[in-house]
Amino acid sequence: MRNRLLILTSVVILSVLCACNVKPDAPDPDAFYVYDLSADMTHIEPCVYEPVSDLTDVSESVGMLLQRLIDGPSGGRLRSAIPNEITSVTYIIGSQTVGVNFDGSYDDIPQDRKLLCEAAVVRTLCSLDSVYAVSFSVEGQPLCDSQGIPVGLLTPDSFVENDGAMINAYERAELHLFFADESGQKLVEKAETVTYNSNISMDRLVVENIIQGPRSTDAFATINPATVVNSVTTRDGVCYVNLSKDYLNKITNVTDKVMLYSIVNSLTRLGNINKVQILIDGETNARLGEIELSKLFERNLEMID
Repeated sequence: MRNRLLILTSVVILSVLCACNVKPDAPDPDAFYVYDLSADMTHIEPCVYEPVSDLTDVSESVGMLLQRLIDGPSGGRLRSAIPNEITSVTYIIGSQTVGVNFDGSYDDIPQDRKLLCEAAVVRTLCSLDSVYAVSFSVEGQPLCDSQGIPVGLLTPDSFVENDGAMINAYERAELHLFFADESGQKLVEKAETVTYNSNISMDRLVVENIIQGPRSTDAFATINPATVVNSVTTRDGVCYVNLSKDYLNKITNVTDKVMLYSIVNSLTRLGNINKVQILIDGETNARLGEIELSKLFERNLEMID
C-alpha cells in the first residue's frame, strides 16, 4: 500500500440516499468493479472488487473505493489509475455527488494521465447508486479545461468511447449543442464540456451527444435514443449524417423541425460545416413528417429561442 493520505474533509447529505449497489451497466451486474490503469497506461479496465462492508453508508463507501483506487490492484498487470505523484486525496459528499480534491502535484501530471485518472474515479464512484456525478478540484480550486473553463460535474457518460473500445487517447472539448425547449417548438443552445476518444471525429461526437440528450434540466432531448449513428462524414463543408430508421420515430412532443435542426444547428456551429444532409440507413429519399430529407439543410436561426 502506498503511503498516501485520504481525508474526509466534510460530509453534507442533502437528500435521502439509497443503498449503494452496482449499476446495471457494469460488465457483470453480480460483481462490483473499480477501474484500474492498464500496464501500458493507455486505457482503464474494470477490475472485480470485493468490498469489506456492504456499501450501505455512502461516506464510508466513497472513502473505501478511493483508497482502493489509490492503492491499486494487488498484483497482476494493472496499476493504480491515481498517479503516484499525488500524495493527498480528499473528498466531500453532496446530494448524489462527490467532490474529489487532489493536491497541487496533479497540475504537473500529463494531460492523458489526468483524463484516465478522472475517468477511473468517475466510473468507480458512480457505480454506487447514491452517486450520480463527480466533480474535481486541485488545492480547493475547481478543475478547469485548457481554456480555463471549469469542467463541472462529470458522469460516466461524460467519457465518450469509440466503437465500444476502452477509454483511450483522451481529449476534452466544449460543444455547443441545440436541444428542445420545454414547449418542443424551439431550440435552446447548451455549452457542454465532453471528454472523448481522440479517434472519434468532432462531427460524429456532436451527433452522438445530441442523441444522448442534454445534461441540464432546462433543455430536452430531441431524438429517439435508440437511433444508431451509421456514419458521419464531412466533405467540402457538407456533413452527411447517416442514421438508423429509429431517427424517424418521434418519442417526445418536439416538432419535426426541432428534431432536424437540433442536428443541423449543432453541426454548423463547429465552423467547418455549412450544410447538412440526413440519410436514413444510407438512403436520401426518406421523409421526416412533412420534411423531405433529400435536400441539404443550413443553419436555421429562427428555430433558436
